[in-house]
Amino acid sequence: MTDWERRLALDPSAAVPLYYQLRERLRAVIRDCEPDTLIPAEKDLMVYAGVSRATARRAIGDLVQEGLLVARQGSGTYTAPMAVAPELGARPAGFTETMARLGRRPTTRVLRAHRQPAGTDVGVALGLSESQEVVFIERLRLLDDAPCMVESAHLPADLVPDILDEDLTGSLYDLLRMKYGLTPASGRETIGAVNADYRLAELLRVPIAAALLVTSRSTSTESAVALEYTIRHARGDVAVFSVELNDANNALMGQ
Repeated sequence: MTDWERRLALDPSAAVPLYYQLRERLRAVIRDCEPDTLIPAEKDLMVYAGVSRATARRAIGDLVQEGLLVARQGSGTYTAPMAVAPELGARPAGFTETMARLGRRPTTRVLRAHRQPAGTDVGVALGLSESQEVVFIERLRLLDDAPCMVESAHLPADLVPDILDEDLTGSLYDLLRMKYGLTPASGRETIGAVNADYRLAELLRVPIAAALLVTSRSTSTESAVALEYTIRHARGDVAVFSVELNDANNALMGQ
């Protein structure tokens, strides 16, 4: 059990501000905690560290912004869940495959699945006209039963006849490969950040306006047939991305 009171005792005579002392001591304690550990309530931190509510709140807020702590409304503040780190620059891999390789337990809930016109953005991504149909599949991805991301996939309808009759809770890439002989061989993925709207916040169990990672992926087969355009909104506290810089053309060079 963590000895919070002893480890958070501050030195009021030090030249370093109290909020900074508390933040750094919290950071050190967090390193020794398991993911999803509930930390003491704000009022308890005030007693342990001998600080005001504003000081405790500022220290906690800094660590929430860094992603080391996660505030859950009505529940408390926790150390961040174990993050997943898919590799960028590797061959296209699906969520199910990636998480299973990392030793996590992925599950999926289908939110919506239907045919619809491609529209402008999806049409450009897949090389289709706006009126050509795509299959739209929106799914909620979970890790160890906790919501992780909302994934919206668009597939050219002509390539995947009757796919809506299939089980869409497993690996979509496996389904494309096994039933249609289609394998994503190359692609492009871009990453940005957005704030959760009401629907995404509800689905991912995060506060409204919480920071989310958003990625858009376009993939093609070996014969350069556009196969998929997928947008993912992922909780920032459980998703990070890693890039291996091992090529002279891609490495960051310093002088």
